[in-house]
Formats: sequence, structure tokens, C-alpha cells
Amino acid sequence: MKLQEFVNNCQDLTCQGNIDLEISMVCSDSRCAEPGALFIAIEGYKDNGLKYIQDAIHRGAVAVVVEERFRTQVEDQKTATICYTGNARKCAIDIARIYYNYPSESFTLIGVTGTNGKTTITYLLEAILKEAGLNSGVIGTVSYRYRDVVKKANITTPDPIHTQSLFSEMREGGVSHVVMEVSSHALAMDRIKPQDFNCAVFTNLSQDHLDFHESMEEYFKAKSLLFTGLKSSATAIINSDDYYGKKLLSLTRANVRTFGIHSRSDFTGEIRSLSINGTEFTVNGSEFKIWLAGVHNVCNFLAAYAVAKVYDISDDTIRAAISKVKSIPGRFERITEGNEYHVFVDYAHTPDALDHLLDAANSLKRGRIITVFGCGGDRDRGKRPLMGHVVESKSDFAIVTSDNPRTEDPYTIIEDIRKGIKGTNHVIIPDRREAIFRAIELAQKKDIVLIAGKGHEDYQILRDRTINFDDRKVAREAMAALGK
Repeated sequence: MKLQEFVNNCQDLTCQGNIDLEISMVCSDSRCAEPGALFIAIEGYKDNGLKYIQDAIHRGAVAVVVEERFRTQVEDQKTATICYTGNARKCAIDIARIYYNYPSESFTLIGVTGTNGKTTITYLLEAILKEAGLNSGVIGTVSYRYRDVVKKANITTPDPIHTQSLFSEMREGGVSHVVMEVSSHALAMDRIKPQDFNCAVFTNLSQDHLDFHESMEEYFKAKSLLFTGLKSSATAIINSDDYYGKKLLSLTRANVRTFGIHSRSDFTGEIRSLSINGTEFTVNGSEFKIWLAGVHNVCNFLAAYAVAKVYDISDDTIRAAISKVKSIPGRFERITEGNEYHVFVDYAHTPDALDHLLDAANSLKRGRIITVFGCGGDRDRGKRPLMGHVVESKSDFAIVTSDNPRTEDPYTIIEDIRKGIKGTNHVIIPDRREAIFRAIELAQKKDIVLIAGKGHEDYQILRDRTINFDDRKVAREAMAALGK
């Protein structure tokens, strides 16, 4: 593909130098550059691609895109064609879409955003679409997958070049529907183009990522970009039980469908029974059962159900699909080796997610609730005491430990958590493995042990290294070692 084609089709791209160059790849990471590459120098959250232009050229880049405001820093560059844009992030997605020949136009693209529930909804939708005979692909927190291809995810929503590359692979693989978790970071940093989506789901909004967004209003503003950017022919599916969902209703020009349990909505759920082994409920009077426990999973199902009905999938097909979904990786995932007590591993790492998780546990409670949790380092410090308060108030006993401390001192993080804990029904065990073993040791008949924060993750990020660590595996090892 000639550089000229990018210039002709990008709204904001001009070049100085030879534009008859053959472009063999596009990248924004200089380490990926190969001969014939077009390198896009993006100013990141912590770094600036300008620093890596020479590295990209050394590796074979023949053209470079930089923002107009940095013109004076690169205009002496003579070994590659320099192109200018007002916004490198927005230009990157346009370039990627052009390079991969607009792959999302070949399938139905469904986005799922919100603080909690995204992963569960994508798994439910994947099962429903498959049962309906459709070829689905998923881009999400746990993995990127389609047909028999599964790639471990390193970020919920990849950068625009990686995303368009995945879209291209899925198109070549005959995928008809792609379900994508859309993070607030991705929206704020222009990793996706909202008008590419045929359908978008809003789950809820609660405190998270305020280290990045600075306020709840800024966080909501980022999430709302997916819906304000939808085409009028698209469908917006919104949780009408959620305060921010209600705000979102008037902000989109798309066709709106609502779901909820406590408010008037297009798809209204009514719970009949809750148990460790699943949940029975109705949607607009039609009966359903899911193996997933907890009220929050009824909300997740309602979101998936609403999408399925937009695409005319029958209730019988939906029932058949969800009967095959026994669990979601790291989402209130039951560790079944315990005979007389119950162990669940969950990704909950926000005050609201912990609140819903503990509500679910309390609705199933027959003994005590023992909760193991921590908070991630280098992230929103304001939520730490809130998480401590939620766990203390809704657990019989709490074990405060490390999560992914990253560059922070684990003891500093724990002290932040303790500011929200007023009583004595807790212990501090910084070593996460030791904390999980202690929880299993304490568990008695009918107790529920909740291990929260990391869910599906199989690693722990420390100051100087990342180690293998899977809460589910450690829990099973504890059960075996303790003979429980």
C-alpha cells in the first residue's frame, strides 16, 4: 500500500517528502518496526513516541507521523518522510483502519462498557451467538478469541493498530459478530472509533480509575463517548437501574433499549430464587435459569439478553446457550474442591464490585463470610478505605493482603485500606499466598470464602518483577495441604 493512499483517506494527515513509498506495515511501537514501516509517534500516558523515531527508522521505518506541535523537533530529519497530524491518536486509528481495509465493516460489532460486568456479559453473548449458529469473536480482559484461536489478553482494549489487526484476522476467519469490552482508557485515548459499533452496552458506573480520570464526571464522560459517537442506526442498550445509565439515555442518537430489575425497562428481570448452584428468574415473564450465582449476574444476563433480542435470537436458543455456561473465569468462580464450605474467586477490585460481590455472598449465606482482599498499587488511592469499609461491614471476617502492589510498598497500601476499617474482625497478612491459606484454614462447614481482586489473573506484579500467581490454584493447593 502506498503512503499516498493514507494521505488521501485520512482527514488530518499531510506529508513532506516522498509519498510514493510502499508501506508494508504500520506501528506505534518502534520495537515492532520493520523495513517499509509507517511509524506513528504517539504521546502516551507516561512516554512520548518522539523519543523512539530514530529507533524506528533504524529498524526500517520509511515514514513517520508526528503531531504538528512537535514539527520543530523533527523537521531536520532527512532519512524518512515526515507526516504531520493534529492528533496522533486519532490519526493512528484512521491509518490502521485504512491499512487493514476497514475490517469492522465486514461483521457486526458489539461493544460492552461500564465499571463491572463486562467480562461476564461477553462470555454470555459468546455462548448465545454460538448457539444461534453465528461465528463470534471476543476481545476482552481475559483473552482475544475466535473459532479455535485464543490469545491471552495483556490489556482489556488493545491499541488501535492491534485492534484493527485482530478485526482483520477475525474477518479472514469468517467471524460474523465481534463482542468487545471497551475500557474507559480506550475511549479517552481514542483506541476505538464509536461509529464502527452496531450495538453498545452500558452496564453501570462506580468509582474506579480515578488516578487516570480524576473525577467521576470525567470517568462518565469517557464512558459516554461510546454512546454519543454511535450512528443513528445503531442500538444502545443501557442499564436503567444505574444512576449514570439514566443520565446516558438522553445523550445518544442511537436506538435505545433498557434493562433492569428495579426500574421500568424494556427487559425487566424478576428474581425467583438464589442459591449457590444458580439463579432462577423471569425476563418480561419468561422463565430462565443460570448457573451463575448472585443478583449481579441477573443484571449481566439481562444485558446479554437485550443484545440477543436486538438480533432476533429466540428465548429457547438463549436458554440452551446459558445452560452450558457453568462459570466465568475469575468472576464469582466457584472452587469446587471444598466439601463442607464454599470458595469463590472474583475479580472485584472496586468498592461497588465488592459491594455487589458481598451482597451475592450474603444472599447465599448459611455460615460465615471470610473475605481475602487487597488493593492494587499505583492506582486510585481514594477507593482503598472505601473497599476496607465495604468488606468489613459485609463480611464476618476479613483478611487484608496484597494485590498487585506494583511500585508501591504493600504496607502503605494496606494502611490506606485500614483507614476504612473501624472494628477488629480482620487480620493483616501481606503475603497473599499465606492469606489464602489462612482463610481456608479458618473455613468451617457452610462458610463462604471470597478471594477478591485478581480473578482470572495468573500473575502478581511486584516492585521489581512479575511472578506466577493464580488465586484459584493457590486455593486448591491450600485445600489439599490442609486436608479440607
